Amino acid sequence: MPSARHSVGGIEMVHELVFALQSQPEAAGFILRGIKGIFVAIGSVIAAIICAVIAGTKGRSAIGWGILGLFFSILTLIVVIVIPSKKS
Repeated sequence: MPSARHSVGGIEMVHELVFALQSQPEAAGFILRGIKGIFVAIGSVIAAIICAVIAGTKGRSAIGWGILGLFFSILTLIVVIVIPSKKS
């Protein structure tokens, strides 16, 4: 169980962090942009994989549609779902 002294030290550390972010808001902006970029990259990779799988099941080029899905995530996903299958 953490001691009261450890708890106070943690609160002081959080207070210092908040104070630093208030005095340098551009630092917080960089951190948030980095986090947003990570989520966009993860979403793009997931969309690319889904597009490749759907295109492969429809008899289309999985690699081509996967690359398109990487760059144009949602738009490519909609198109690959709507296009007809090449399989007879």
